[in-house]
Amino acid sequence: MRCIIVSKEDIASINIGKFLLSLEKWKEKNGIYFSDDKIIYFIEDTHIYHDNIDKEIESKGYEIDTIIFASRHASMAKRKTLTVHAVGNYSKAEYGGKDRKLVLCEPLLMRNALELLKEKDIDGYEVCYEATHHGPYLEKPCFFIEVGSTEKEWNDKKACKAIAEVILELERKNYDVAIGIGGGHYAPRFTDIAFNKKVAFGHIAAKYAIPYLNEKLIEEMINKTPNCKKAYFHGECENIKRIVSNYLEVITK
Repeated sequence: MRCIIVSKEDIASINIGKFLLSLEKWKEKNGIYFSDDKIIYFIEDTHIYHDNIDKEIESKGYEIDTIIFASRHASMAKRKTLTVHAVGNYSKAEYGGKDRKLVLCEPLLMRNALELLKEKDIDGYEVCYEATHHGPYLEKPCFFIEVGSTEKEWNDKKACKAIAEVILELERKNYDVAIGIGGGHYAPRFTDIAFNKKVAFGHIAAKYAIPYLNEKLIEEMINKTPNCKKAYFHGECENIKRIVSNYLEVITK
């Protein structure tokens, strides 16, 4: 069962949640909405600090296999974005989660989400991966799907409706699964590779995270990206490539 997390502290999340409820028939029990193999779970706080939400939901009697965080994205650059990303921290957990711990991700669903968002063709929005960053910490596979990066976009009905539709349409397709290392936070090179080479990325470590990578964290990236067989690099970091090549096929782009 898939669980969609809607935060009452998050304007975009609330808007996405409203569209989710309007697009499909749901039953409600004790504030939890369920339909076929999906549930919507509302929280009072922000997503990123709500650790162990998977155990919390299962304690209420729901068996879940995937968690999707419907969220806003904030950026000083004020880019209009529709993004997906894995969860975890390469260094200190300044925004939720645990220090130097990654969370299981859903590369095939993330890749399908990007594809569906691109097909929606919402004017002015960039559709892309983000590098892995922030919490919460949990043990079930999960990912964030976000609209950004200012209050204007968080209240954009077309963008929020598109995300709601995508969440309800998601399916796993058979793609090569990879991790990505290097490049910018918005991972333009890895996004292009995903679309042009039919690759599904899981955890991505942007250039700014490379100084924190060691063999243990690289193993985390691989182990928390199910069925990962390849690693794509953007930029030069030969010492990291040598470590990764012991585990995966290395491709430099």
